[in-house]
Amino acid sequence: MASISAADVRRYLASMFEDEEPRSRVTRAFDFALACLIIVNVSCVILESVESIRRHLAWTFDLVESGSTAFFAGEYVVRVWACVDLREPRYRDPLWGRLRYLRSFFALIDLISVLPAVLGFFGAADLRVLRLLRLLRMLKLVRHSTTFGLLFLVLREESRSITALLFVLLLTVTISGSLMYMLENDVQPEVFTSIPVAMWWAIETLTTVGYGDIVPMTVAGRVVGGLVSIIGIGTLALFSGLITVGFLDQLRTYREQQGKAHVVMAEKSIAIAQNFAVTGVGDPRENASLPGVCPHCGHVLALPAVRRDAGNGNEALRA
Repeated sequence: MASISAADVRRYLASMFEDEEPRSRVTRAFDFALACLIIVNVSCVILESVESIRRHLAWTFDLVESGSTAFFAGEYVVRVWACVDLREPRYRDPLWGRLRYLRSFFALIDLISVLPAVLGFFGAADLRVLRLLRLLRMLKLVRHSTTFGLLFLVLREESRSITALLFVLLLTVTISGSLMYMLENDVQPEVFTSIPVAMWWAIETLTTVGYGDIVPMTVAGRVVGGLVSIIGIGTLALFSGLITVGFLDQLRTYREQQGKAHVVMAEKSIAIAQNFAVTGVGDPRENASLPGVCPHCGHVLALPAVRRDAGNGNEALRA
C-alpha cells in the first residue's frame, strides 16, 4: 500500500478549499458543517446580549466560543499551508505565495474570525467590541456563495459606472446641502446650524428616507427639497437598474459556462468508454468522477451498444 505524503494531503486539502473545483461529497459536508457552526456561533453572540439568557447559559456560550475559535484557527492555519496548491499561480511560492494569500480578501475574513479570541486572550480590547467582531464571522458564508461571487463580478465590471453615479450623488448632496443652509439658516438657525447638518438633510431626502428631524420651512427651501427628491429617485433607480442588468448578464454567462463544461465532460466520458469498449485499452474506473460513469465499478452508463462484425472480427459501435 502506497504511503501518503504531506504533499498529497496538502493537494487534497487545496482541492477542498478551491472554490472553482466541482464540489465533492466531502467538500459539501465540510461547507455545510462550517455554515452550521457559523450560524450557531452568531446566534450565541446575539442571545448572549440578553441578560436573562446570558445568566443561565453563560457556560454554554463560553464552550461554543472556545470550540468555534479552535476550529476557525485550525482552518485558517490549514488554508495558509495548502494555498500553494491552489489554482492561482501567484500563491505557488512557498514563502511569498503564502504572504500574498494572507493579504487576500477571504484570508482576511478568516483572520477576523479568530481575531476576537486572540485580542481577548491578550486583554487588548473591550468585551463589547469583541462580541461585535465575532458577528463578522458571517462573512465566511460568502466564500462559497455563487450569488455573492456574481455580485462581486458585477461590481468589478461596472466599477466605472458605479463610480460616476456615486460622484453625482456626492455632488448633489454637497450642492443641495450648501444651498439649503443658505436658504434656511436665517429662518431655522437652531435646525440648519451648519452645512454638514444640511448635507445630512440632503442624504435623507436623496434616499427618500425622510426622518422628519430636519424640514425646510421656506418656499424656496421646499422647492429645493422637491427637486432633490426627484433627483434622488432617478439616480437610485438608475443605480439599481445598472446592478440588475449587470447581474443578469453575469448570471447568463455563468449558466452558459456551466452548460458547456457539462457537455465537454460528458463527451469526454463517452469517448473514453467507447475507446475502452472497442480496444479494451484503459480503465474507466480512473475516470469515475466524470458524468455518466459509475463511481463503484467504472461502468459508463447509457453507452451505445457494441456489436461484433462477424465478417472481419472487428467490433463496431451500433448507432
